[in-house]
Amino acid sequence: MRPVAFVFALLVCGALCLLGPGAATGGPDAKATSNVHKAFNDLYPVAFRVKVNAALDRGSAWLLKSQRANGSWNFFTHHRAFPMGSTGLAVLTLLKCGVKKDHPVVVKAFTYLRTLPLRRVYSVSVLLMALDARYAPARDPFAIEHFDRYGNRSGRDPCHKDITPDDLAWMKEGVAYLLEHQRAEGYWRYPSDGFDLSNTQFALLGLHAATRCGIKVSQRVWLDALRFCLEHQDKTGDPVMYKANEVRGRYRFEWTERALARGFTYHFDSARPTASMTTAGLTCLVVCQNRLWRARAFSGQLRADTRRGIRDAMAWLQTNFSVDSNPGGPGRWHWYYLYGLERAGVLGRYRFLGTHDWYKEGADFLLPRQEKQGWWTTNVHWEGSCFALLFLKRATSRMNAPVLTPSGSKEGEMPAVTAAKPRRTKVRLRPKNKTEEAIAVARAIRDLDDRDPNVVFEAATILGWLGHLRAVAPLLRVLRLHQDADARTAAASALGRLRAADAVPTLIDALGDADTLVCYAAEKALRSFLRAPDVGRLAATRSTNERVRLQKAWRAWWSEHETARRAALKQSKQK
Repeated sequence: MRPVAFVFALLVCGALCLLGPGAATGGPDAKATSNVHKAFNDLYPVAFRVKVNAALDRGSAWLLKSQRANGSWNFFTHHRAFPMGSTGLAVLTLLKCGVKKDHPVVVKAFTYLRTLPLRRVYSVSVLLMALDARYAPARDPFAIEHFDRYGNRSGRDPCHKDITPDDLAWMKEGVAYLLEHQRAEGYWRYPSDGFDLSNTQFALLGLHAATRCGIKVSQRVWLDALRFCLEHQDKTGDPVMYKANEVRGRYRFEWTERALARGFTYHFDSARPTASMTTAGLTCLVVCQNRLWRARAFSGQLRADTRRGIRDAMAWLQTNFSVDSNPGGPGRWHWYYLYGLERAGVLGRYRFLGTHDWYKEGADFLLPRQEKQGWWTTNVHWEGSCFALLFLKRATSRMNAPVLTPSGSKEGEMPAVTAAKPRRTKVRLRPKNKTEEAIAVARAIRDLDDRDPNVVFEAATILGWLGHLRAVAPLLRVLRLHQDADARTAAASALGRLRAADAVPTLIDALGDADTLVCYAAEKALRSFLRAPDVGRLAATRSTNERVRLQKAWRAWWSEHETARRAALKQSKQK
């Protein structure tokens, strides 16, 4: 997991930057866009672009020569179990790299694919993506796209008008297969084996590809999948200042927001989030949001929850950024994660994750590792080479609607001018001495009374990392009384880091907070310094009455164990 020093540096970097917009609900706020500024999105150097295009040419030439006589690429690791998926991935990569749809290798590949039954969610999804790519000209990875004033991409999807009747009928069969195998809870399985988030991601990408070709998919499909993904995302995470940005044509808009770094896990019961699955979860949220953008059913709280889920997933990726590993997850999924990072970056329309240019750093990692023959030597040799090519090509199809514009903007319309910068909270990364630490604590405690919830959020976060028990009482006041949900969440997280025994009753009360993230932050804080294995989990509650019973269980446990835990924490009860 990430080092504490790096996370604290990120928090301080956010504190020295402009403060974030909007309330937790993402609703309109006159102050929400006050820190947005506009900058030119500088082009990548010519020498770098030449290297990338040369690598794409070598890789696609190798892939073209590697096709078997029957039209397949059967040297893939999972070809025996996923023959349609492996060949579909190879032809998808070729089409995205610019090979024409009437090229003999492409024609032979689709002829082979037609002989295979529709059997696996992965395979059918990749087939739908490949059929869409067959009619969508490969885009220049460095091209400047055009958007209207509301952030909507201009131009229609070419597959909609160019696809042949035979391929359209084939696509409809694939869509019917995926719809038939969506679970009642909204997710997909293999389908014969267990759940993992990656299956759901590919199913949604396949269905999205079909909609680009004119096939209609019921809103209920997207709504069920969206609600499932929001529920599967971590319920709480570390408070951070997310450095947001969105590329629109030649310009880049930048702003900062309060966020919780909340990732996604592989299975329901996985212990911790991983980068590969967080990019998958982010992709699912963005695809569903795009398909529901103008739907009546996508309004109010669901729209706000989706925006918050996307923002927090991006914040997790920003906090855990890496291109030379799969943060939080096993190394065998490293190259799959890089393809996921490309999807997240393209769909999110961002150039930077924090201070990292995700594409430049990823390309700098990949380019020197390509063999002269065109492939990459990885632990998933052939699949990894396709993932590398798809990353370098920035192969993911852009969504029409904007993804994460500043809270308070009208349908994604950016503000015309930059407003005055709000007051900033400053704190040294590591106070040099006790006097400097005391001053930093005093300033942060003072900022807890600020009228700006952004200032309160940062102050609470900083106090959690400074670790001084003087902050307990003012943080408890924020948790009890503050109207802003993000501020209450940051206060609960800070109290957990302070291991404050005096905060236990208030944290238990917070388990019944109206905001879900506040509830889970309070539970995480309680479990971070209290050993209470016999007390139930918040995730198991399904009603208000069950949550009240959980609070009673916590109070009973604390009444029985308070003396022992205070002794262990060396904290006497305040009179």
